[in-house]
Amino acid sequence: MNQPTRILTLALLLLQLMDSIDAKMSIISTKLDIKVGDEILLLCKAGAEGDITWQKDGEDIDDEEIVNKLDEASSKLVIKKATMQDAGRYTCHCDFDSGHKDDAQIQLFVYDGPSFGSTKTYHEFLEGTDGLVPCLVTGQPQVDVQWFKNQQEISNVGGHMRKQSDNTLRIEKVKREDAGTYVCRAQIRGRPSIFMELSVSVVVNAPPTVRLREEVKKVLAGPETNVSLLCLVDGLPQPNITWTMPVQFNPSRHHFNSDSSQLTIQSVVREDFGEYVCTATNKIAESSATIMLHVFEAPEVFVSAEQQRVLVGEAVSVSCNVTGHPHPELHWLNKQNGQTLSSTSGRVRVVDNVLMIDEVVPSDGGLYSCMAISSSGNASRDVAVYSKSFSLSYMVKWRKCLYTLFITPVH
Repeated sequence: MNQPTRILTLALLLLQLMDSIDAKMSIISTKLDIKVGDEILLLCKAGAEGDITWQKDGEDIDDEEIVNKLDEASSKLVIKKATMQDAGRYTCHCDFDSGHKDDAQIQLFVYDGPSFGSTKTYHEFLEGTDGLVPCLVTGQPQVDVQWFKNQQEISNVGGHMRKQSDNTLRIEKVKREDAGTYVCRAQIRGRPSIFMELSVSVVVNAPPTVRLREEVKKVLAGPETNVSLLCLVDGLPQPNITWTMPVQFNPSRHHFNSDSSQLTIQSVVREDFGEYVCTATNKIAESSATIMLHVFEAPEVFVSAEQQRVLVGEAVSVSCNVTGHPHPELHWLNKQNGQTLSSTSGRVRVVDNVLMIDEVVPSDGGLYSCMAISSSGNASRDVAVYSKSFSLSYMVKWRKCLYTLFITPVH
């Protein structure tokens, strides 16, 4: 071979080598993770002219509805609606016109879901019971489920919450603080970026309870007396509070605070006494408690006369009545000597609360007191008895009158 021929042959070999170097294979795809039902589009660029073929997992793809030749150096593969069976390794192979062969590969992941189906998003539990919060997840190839509350994952280690094998969250002996929003997170295994989250609301209910600071209240009636009856109520949802009273409600004297937990009675009167029932009601149950209000009245004393003027030898009587609650004991007291008059017979006596003095003598004059004594207080009213002897002139006139009446002859 002469020198020019050798140079030409070497140039051809070099050109073929350069063509083989420039003819690089590549597959272009918009995404590698394909959801079931989405379109798969793969574009194969050979970089030089040649015969392009496609394979999936080593098997030839010769379906013309899927594979389309764009030109001598490119081809596309289109699957309109992906199925789980479309996942795998796709190979684009090219036999270049230069005699060189090359291929490019791409791995496609096809998934379905995750989906929560008919999972309930609202649950109510009674305090102290066990609560089950399902998360009905479907998906392929496989789905991992996690539960979160307040952005913290719920661990199966310790605590009273745990995820069961069917992904249901179990809350043992539900507490009030367990109320809130929970998140069920479903992730395609091995694909951290492919997940769905479902928010689930948990409401905790509790039956009403009623506590009283005082079961018995004692007050003294009077225009300046006000009394408050307090009913401490708890429960979820917040109970509605009502009162049952022994008297008809009077808006001018009976007042409630904003949530009706406190009843205030102004200017307490005797008729306000009795049982006051506080009732708390919510959709779970009803509970009540009773406050007994005792209303006492201060004793009052009424006498028939506060002064009595009598002549020596005459009789005197003064009646006394007392009121109050509880009903007071009545006593007459001789304030001259400090003695209580309790005898029901004799010249000075007390009969049916009436002070009686027969044949008054000068020493009977003075102050007598009718006293009312009870647990709600004491009261008294004084009676002044003035004993008056006959004067000499009065005696003379009296005797002359008798003489005229009995001695003077009748004509």
